[in-house]
Amino acid sequence: MPGRKDPGAALARITEWLQAVYGPALVSLTLYGSRAEGNAGRHHGPASDVNLLCVLDQVSAERLAAGADALRWWQRQGHKPIAVLSRDEARDAADVFPIEYLDLQHHRQVLAGEDFFASVGSFPREHRQQVEHDLRAQLMRLRGRYPLAQDGKSLRRLIMESSGTFVTLFRHALAALGEPLVMEKEEVAAAAARRFGFAPEPWLRILRARHGGGELPKDRAQLQPIFAAYLDAIQSVERQLETA
Repeated sequence: MPGRKDPGAALARITEWLQAVYGPALVSLTLYGSRAEGNAGRHHGPASDVNLLCVLDQVSAERLAAGADALRWWQRQGHKPIAVLSRDEARDAADVFPIEYLDLQHHRQVLAGEDFFASVGSFPREHRQQVEHDLRAQLMRLRGRYPLAQDGKSLRRLIMESSGTFVTLFRHALAALGEPLVMEKEEVAAAAARRFGFAPEPWLRILRARHGGGELPKDRAQLQPIFAAYLDAIQSVERQLETA
C-alpha cells in the first residue's frame, strides 16, 4: 500500500536468492500481470501488485523450508506471497486458476529459468465461473468489513486495500464478455464504467490515490459518497456479469 518502495531492486534480489537456494530445481520464476508490461514508471506507483509465480521441479516440506527465508523476506517488503507450484501442477493448473493463467498468457516476464507459460490452455467457461465466484466472494467480504470501518482512516484503508483486487476482477469480467484484456488499471476502470454503466470518476480517483497520483479525504463523511459509488460499481459489475 502507500509507502511501499518500487519493487525493481527487490525483484532482482529475490530472483538471485531463489536461484542460489534452488539451483536447477528452480524451473521458472515469472512476474505476471500489469507489472510485467515493462512500463511500471508510467502506469504504476509503489502500491501496484507484484505477482510472482515460482515453479519448482517438485514441492515438498524440505523444498519450502529451503526457500522460507527468501519467501518470508519478500512478504516483509509489502508484497503478496509468491505462488509456488511443482512442474506437474503448473502444467495442469490452467483450468483451476484460469484468471491467473490468462494474465500469464498475455503479460509475463521470465525472471529466471524457462518460459514455462509460453503456451497454456484456454478455459473460457472455467474462467467466467472463477470471475463470478471471486467477484461475489470479495463483494461479501467488503460488505462484512465495512461495518468495522468506523472512522475515516479505517474506511480509507478498506477502500485502498480492496481496490486492487476489484480492478483485477473488473479486467477479467470484461474479458469474460469478450472485451480485450486491458492491463492498465485506469483503462480497466474506464472500460468497465462504459460496459457496466457506472460513473468512472470515483474509481479513477481511488486508483490515482492508490498509486501515488492523489489523495482521498481523511474525513469519513467526505469518504462516504466515494465508498457508496465504489460499492455501487462493484455490485453493478457482479449483477450484470451474472445475468449476461
